Amino acid sequence: MARVSYVEENKTDNPIVKEAFERMREKRGKVTNIYKALAHKPKILKTIGPFVASVQQPDELDPKLKERIILRVSGINRSAYCTHAHRQISAKMGFTEKEIDEISNPDFANIDESEKAALRFAEALTVNPGHIPDGVFKDLERYYSESQIVEITAIAALYNMINRFNEALKLDPEEY
Repeated sequence: MARVSYVEENKTDNPIVKEAFERMREKRGKVTNIYKALAHKPKILKTIGPFVASVQQPDELDPKLKERIILRVSGINRSAYCTHAHRQISAKMGFTEKEIDEISNPDFANIDESEKAALRFAEALTVNPGHIPDGVFKDLERYYSESQIVEITAIAALYNMINRFNEALKLDPEEY
């Protein structure tokens, strides 16, 4: 059970919250528990939604790579909320159950070396961000441009924050 109450749409008149809830409904088909928790702080909710959307949206990286990074980071952090959500989201993106499960051990996953390098970097960033081994970073540089490295870093760092928020507040996993 969540440590904070969920702000329900029919219980708020705050226009910032209502607008954010509508954006989430358009994106996911429903208002998620993270948004309902963040609604206690409308100013944060107003800015985090567009920020998350900006980091998640396809840019230079394949959306499936971004989803693999989200799954890897969430698994390392033992984020029940995000792992549950993104297993469903990955399946909707066309991942098989086996492909989703392989993310827990990417060195043995049936993915190319560039994706393995990105996942090793995301893991190092998650486990010990101030001490990412030079070899891990050099391997990343073999496959990705600087702007792509920034994109990889942003999605991994974002989900480290989201995982910690969700788990600290024990948000309830939900169906997508």
